[in-house]
Amino acid sequence: MQLILVRHGQTHANERGAIDTIIPGEALTEMGWAQANTVVADLLTYKPDSIWRSDTLRTEQTATPLATQLGLTPNVRSGLREITAGEYEGKTDPESMARYIGTMRAWVDGNLDLRLGGAESGAETIERFDNVIKEIEESGVSCAVVFAHAAIITYWVGMRAHDITDEMRALRLQNTGIAVLEGSLADGYSIHRWMHVHRP
Repeated sequence: MQLILVRHGQTHANERGAIDTIIPGEALTEMGWAQANTVVADLLTYKPDSIWRSDTLRTEQTATPLATQLGLTPNVRSGLREITAGEYEGKTDPESMARYIGTMRAWVDGNLDLRLGGAESGAETIERFDNVIKEIEESGVSCAVVFAHAAIITYWVGMRAHDITDEMRALRLQNTGIAVLEGSLADGYSIHRWMHVHRP
């Protein structure tokens, strides 16, 4: 199965540099809506036959242009939501952001029992995202577009893509940035694209 993970468009929280992981979360800015419309042409080249999104307002809005173009109704799953920030929710200071990102990196390094800000552990986070990916695989679609969030996409790809390159790891997933993978949870996923970087 081909799996296309897409970060949502810019939100008002992104503009402020604030950590926003609560439901429903903040809306897209004017720029965010423009990004959501622009990314459609890129996504259509993959010929998706299924759309999935988290239960946040920003992924609902970002998915709308593609869903309208394809005439598909997105499947909404809470397991696709952003990594819960706990005590760092709403923070804008560099230290809180560093702790948020640092915890995620510790998970990728194997410390899955560590909790982020007193909220989810790495094991709980990867399990809920895996459960949705498994459901998508079992649905029998050939190409699924999943609208989700920067940290959860980065974490999941870091854990499940067996051939991610250093160049890809160095690139932060921008608003409406794309990750393209192929495979399955059982056999492993190969990453074909991260942002503008494509594997040969």
